[in-house]
Amino acid sequence: MKTLISFCMVLMMMLVACNKDQFVQEEDLMLKKAKVPVPMKADFCATPDLTSTPMLIPIPGLDPNDPNSWLPSKMFVSGQATHMGNVITEKSICEVKTLELVIEGTSPENFKYFLLQKGIGIMTAANGDNYPITWWGKTSLADWTYIGEVTMFSGTGKFKGASGVVNMIGAVDRVAGTNCWKADGYMEYLR
Repeated sequence: MKTLISFCMVLMMMLVACNKDQFVQEEDLMLKKAKVPVPMKADFCATPDLTSTPMLIPIPGLDPNDPNSWLPSKMFVSGQATHMGNVITEKSICEVKTLELVIEGTSPENFKYFLLQKGIGIMTAANGDNYPITWWGKTSLADWTYIGEVTMFSGTGKFKGASGVVNMIGAVDRVAGTNCWKADGYMEYLR
C-alpha cells in the first residue's frame, strides 16, 4: 500500500510539473510576440552630398546667385547608435523634402527665425540591416542649433517589424558644412 501511495504521489508531482512547464512556455511565447520599447541613443553627424539637387534657403533677400544661399538636398550620415553599431555612411542617407522659413513671436522686436526641414531617409547598421525613417528638424537662424524628431519604420534583418522614435538635439557648422546631433528615444521590436 505504501508503494502504491508513493507511486501515486510521484505521478501526481510529474503531472503538476508538466502542466506548470506548459503554462510557462505558452506565457513566454506570448511575451515574445509583444512589442517592447528598448532605449535607443545615437551620436551622428551628416555631411552634404554635393552631387544632390541644391535647395534655395527660403530667406527673403538672399541672392540666388550666391552659392551660400543653397543647401544640398541629401546628406550622408556617420556615427553610431545602440542597436546599430557604427552606421555604414554611404548607405545611411537623409533627404530634405521640404524646407521653409518659420517666424515665431508676436512683433518684429521679438521675432525668432527658424528653418523647418522635413525629410526621409534610410539608416544602415554595421551588419547591413537597415530601416527607413521620416524626420523633421527646426534650426534656429540665430545660432544654427536645432531640435527634431526621427520616426523609424520596419526594415530588413533584425529591424523587420521594428519601429521607434528618437528626439534630436544638434548644431550646424556652416563653415565645415556638417551638422551633428545626439538622439534619444526608443525602438520596439517584434519578439
